[in-house]
Amino acid sequence: MPAVPGSIGEISAAWLDAALQTGGPDPAAALDVVVGAVVVEPLGPAVGLLGDLARLRITYDRGTGPATMIVKLPTSDPGGHQVGSMLRAWAREVAFYTEVAPVSPGARVPRCYYAAGDAAAERWVVVLEDCPADPVDAATGATPTQAVAAVDALAGFHASWWQADRRFEWMPGFDSTGIGGLQGPWLDALPTFLERYGHVVPEPTGQWIQRFAPELGAWSAKAATEPLTVVHADYRLDNLLFAGDEVTIIDWQTALRGPGAMDLTCFCITSLTVEGRRATEAELVARYLDTLGAAGVTVDPEWFAHSYDENLLWWMGQFANNLARLEPDDPDTQAALDTMIERTYTAALDHDVGRLLS
Repeated sequence: MPAVPGSIGEISAAWLDAALQTGGPDPAAALDVVVGAVVVEPLGPAVGLLGDLARLRITYDRGTGPATMIVKLPTSDPGGHQVGSMLRAWAREVAFYTEVAPVSPGARVPRCYYAAGDAAAERWVVVLEDCPADPVDAATGATPTQAVAAVDALAGFHASWWQADRRFEWMPGFDSTGIGGLQGPWLDALPTFLERYGHVVPEPTGQWIQRFAPELGAWSAKAATEPLTVVHADYRLDNLLFAGDEVTIIDWQTALRGPGAMDLTCFCITSLTVEGRRATEAELVARYLDTLGAAGVTVDPEWFAHSYDENLLWWMGQFANNLARLEPDDPDTQAALDTMIERTYTAALDHDVGRLLS
């Protein structure tokens, strides 16, 4: 197997040729090609906060393969690297494409041509299908058609893993490793977060998250007793590729076993404008539950509504934890993060999640 590169600059035609000869999670699907040349086009920091990505434009000396692929490595940004290391993000993504994606018929994910890691050197890499995608604008939010497609894709994936017996040793989960270990980092991050984002956090939601953070361990233990599935745990517009009514889900760095509402709340509160969410949220939740039901998963709507609100609290804290450690130089990236926080905390206010706190 080829050595795992430490940076985008180490990607070469010889490296890619060796990777493709090795193959992805399914060695039988390895491409019978010889790579002649590769042009590496790094993608901007707004494309992946926890990863350095590049598009590879490939010519072949023998055989036929995709003209382009995407390569992804751990981010070189110090703050993003701290978050990724804390979450074991890159090891989890390699493991997801190796073990979970091949047995997940409920959702479309990019084809993985190669995935490898060198844990001792803290190096990981995935080479993925470059999926065609319709344009999206995170600032204006998902269109109604995109929102429906995203919810349908999510419910289809969740249904295939709902209360499943199969476990993966590397995958964190409310029912195994617990989430309470994040309580300390959350508490450490909150002062910095509120200082940086207080201007977009409506009161009293800033007080609510300060009250919830010390309860994370107890909340995590309670959630572990409820129905769980495999969740993406960052199901936002930025991580979805739309081609008509087909959705491809990318960026599986934070996959874990958790409540299905974790993903649905994430999408609704970040990928829709405040006005758009208020107008369509109830319809999207009902559609999600109906799609689960059609797949044979019965969920009590009253219980799910409570779980939905609790997961709003989760995202208030988790976004605070992550964003307090990021200091993007790009003004557009910072503006997008401001918008995400404003939408999240406004949703919490709309749902009055402070009532859930002891």
